[in-house]
Amino acid sequence: MDALQKLITMSRERHYNVYERFDWPEQISEDVLWCDESLLTTYGTPYHERLDERQRIALSKWEAINFYSLNVHGIKDALAFVCEKMYSPRYAAYWAYLHHFLDEENAHMWFFARFCNDYGGKIYTTLSLKADGGRAQLNDLYMFASTLIFEEFVDYYNHKVGNNPNVPPIVREINHQHHLDESRHVKFGRDVIGDLFEELRATDPQWEITQPEVDAKLQRIFLHFIGLMYNPIAYADADIHEACGVRSAAALRNALRSAPARREHHRHWFRRTARYFESIGAISTSEFF
Repeated sequence: MDALQKLITMSRERHYNVYERFDWPEQISEDVLWCDESLLTTYGTPYHERLDERQRIALSKWEAINFYSLNVHGIKDALAFVCEKMYSPRYAAYWAYLHHFLDEENAHMWFFARFCNDYGGKIYTTLSLKADGGRAQLNDLYMFASTLIFEEFVDYYNHKVGNNPNVPPIVREINHQHHLDESRHVKFGRDVIGDLFEELRATDPQWEITQPEVDAKLQRIFLHFIGLMYNPIAYADADIHEACGVRSAAALRNALRSAPARREHHRHWFRRTARYFESIGAISTSEFF
């Protein structure tokens, strides 16, 4: 509980007014990349070499809109789950911190949504993970796990872009702020998941049957978020599929998602999180990408 109290103290000390935190320009320069070039989903493939600088910048814009849209939807789902669970007896020890979690995530959802609407004119839709039904204990594990996997997924991007002096200032600032806040959420998420997993392993009389199911489910959650990186609508908005030599944006999505060269990038994005789940015995291997 000392660790939880430390998170509460940090949240209070580092609280900010999200509506005054950022200077929002009317427009963002489209003469520079909006993220590190290595974060583009074409990177490392032959398709990337077919794009000129203008096309790469366009892709960086629309993939940024896709990434921040994923944040909006991911946060919305996390807020709904936490609001449902926070006063249940199982999470009584956490409820004080969960109020800070909700406050901070609501702020994140607001600034990511504003960015998408102001500079992209829309928020992309996405596919959400839903509970499978069945035992509440398992569903809670999966929902907390998906939240943690998503938080560490976006933090990889946030950390790189938030330290990139070449992206537009508002892009750098929202990524930097999100990274600072998410470091607390990741610590909390790992602690809760560790407790839930140990409880499940200790109390499930059929653990030898449940464990492979948990392993397979968690690996599918990782693959779900990898798939969301490749948005055909972003490729269409960037108008790059013809330059890449494929017949449609959807075909480009399929080609990139399955490109062997992209697997190492998936490992970079998700290896730290996968190794955490492997370390507690929740998955059998961290090398499944």
